Amino acid sequence: MSGRALLAVLVALPTLAAVSAAPANAADTPGAAVVSDELVEREIELARLGYRNGVQVTFTRDAESGDWGLREDGQVDRNGPLVDDDKPGMLAAYLSITPASVPVPRELLAEPAPGTPTPPELAGRAIAPSPVVVDDLAVPASGGTARKAAITSCWDLAWDPYHWLELPGYPVPASVHHPMRTYYSADFGGRAMYSHSYLANCSGGTAARHRIYYRKVNGDYVKHHDFFVPSWHWQKVTKGSVHRFRAVLYDGAWGDTRNGKYTG
Repeated sequence: MSGRALLAVLVALPTLAAVSAAPANAADTPGAAVVSDELVEREIELARLGYRNGVQVTFTRDAESGDWGLREDGQVDRNGPLVDDDKPGMLAAYLSITPASVPVPRELLAEPAPGTPTPPELAGRAIAPSPVVVDDLAVPASGGTARKAAITSCWDLAWDPYHWLELPGYPVPASVHHPMRTYYSADFGGRAMYSHSYLANCSGGTAARHRIYYRKVNGDYVKHHDFFVPSWHWQKVTKGSVHRFRAVLYDGAWGDTRNGKYTG
């Protein structure tokens, strides 16, 4: 079985009793990882950055596909995403939100396409093996200053222009229910280099599940992102590296914001 049929079956599978439970504090942790019956491609963590405004930023690379990952997690009505959308890649994004004193993960140097000019911001930066873990970072002041200073509400967007947008109810976010839905890159032009997905959970109680897939050459969909986003938290994710068919899946939920696009 392959393609959309396989993905539909995966979503419908019940959770196996033998699978370990999620951490006890998962519901209170921004971007708490899901432990479920669906296999998730292993991510290699390249950097984990904590900022004074409460935003957590994680850079990863998938062990099998080689896709890069950039995840930002934060809290609704407290903070917003730090990475500007105009950054042309993971290395550029990393350099834009870290001071010169923070080392650059060695693996990220391989991310830009061959022939890409070396970013001038890389000059003088220390290079270190992964993972690079730094906390208590100041919110970067350069680029997108107004957006970084703004408080993210339930009705803010991560991407505009976008391929999809579903907003919560107003003025009560949880007054609107969004059914389970999958957005396929095939419906927006075909293969894409990157999946970009944003989920804000304004349900007032229930965690919202956030899943991202890519399709292998044999037609099978492989999941490489699966997280429960706690109530009153948001998560912004970019996954990709090369042209593939991709998919983003949201479970049915009350009061969530779903926003995203495919690029490349």
